[in-house]
Amino acid sequence: MSALRGFPRTARQPGARNYVFIVPTVVCSTLLSREIADATGAITVSHQHGCGHIGPDIVQTRDLFAGLATNPNVAHSLIVSLGCETVQGKQVAAELERRGHPARLIGIQNSGGYDAALEAGTSEARILTAATAGARRSEFGVDELIVGVTASRPDPRLPELIRLVNRAGARVVVASDQDLSGVLSQEPASVGVGEPVTAPLSVVRNAGAGAQLLAATASCGAQILVDFPAPDQPPQGFPLAPVLGVASGEGLHTMIADEFDLGPNVGVETILGRAVDVYSGAESKAELRGSSSFAIPRLLRTM
Repeated sequence: MSALRGFPRTARQPGARNYVFIVPTVVCSTLLSREIADATGAITVSHQHGCGHIGPDIVQTRDLFAGLATNPNVAHSLIVSLGCETVQGKQVAAELERRGHPARLIGIQNSGGYDAALEAGTSEARILTAATAGARRSEFGVDELIVGVTASRPDPRLPELIRLVNRAGARVVVASDQDLSGVLSQEPASVGVGEPVTAPLSVVRNAGAGAQLLAATASCGAQILVDFPAPDQPPQGFPLAPVLGVASGEGLHTMIADEFDLGPNVGVETILGRAVDVYSGAESKAELRGSSSFAIPRLLRTM
């Protein structure tokens, strides 16, 4: 198996990509985040969350943002908040500091309004993107790899893939909307959304479904994601980590087979080999299409 070629990080695994991530902590700051990202070559996401959260949803969403901002694929991050939201930007920044990650925060209200926040945020993001300009990939061992596996269907290759990744010395974090009891080859550790993984095999609690599974695994530190979507689901991409779509031999997948990175009959050695190649700079099919999805797993139904 080839060695990994990734971007070095301090006190984190090396990154498969080298992003500056503009993190909107509330729907009210997503437009500002998008304008900052577009002006500076950074990346961002859009969502409808950050207000109306109660109890454990506040903590889980905060931890999701913190986990994504510290994913190894993110070189630098900038938190963008409104100021009066339930999931407070300053709380996300505090969690980043607790994890030993520099916290940079722009607030619309604290800046004196949208235009002032746009100017300040764009200036800060330009500094961060300039700092990534000279970054070069270095060679690392496969033990630095964390593979995110997301499953919306049963697939006989799942336990075999996990065993192969672990034997290679890498870690696996799994998120699924399926019952995996009796499927996994070993007893996994249980982790929350946004919690860094340390065990050879971990399963994310309360990870949601569909695109939420991608966010959950990336927030736990996965640098590359291997997705097993349901036969009626298309292949997905994710903004912060390359996704390898593995097709089933059923339903919609038979009609759009060329949209998937890997077919229904490929072996696990091929899947892992392709994951290492894409980690090291080859583009996934979702990246080539420019397609990505972002959805936040929620615990409670609120307005």
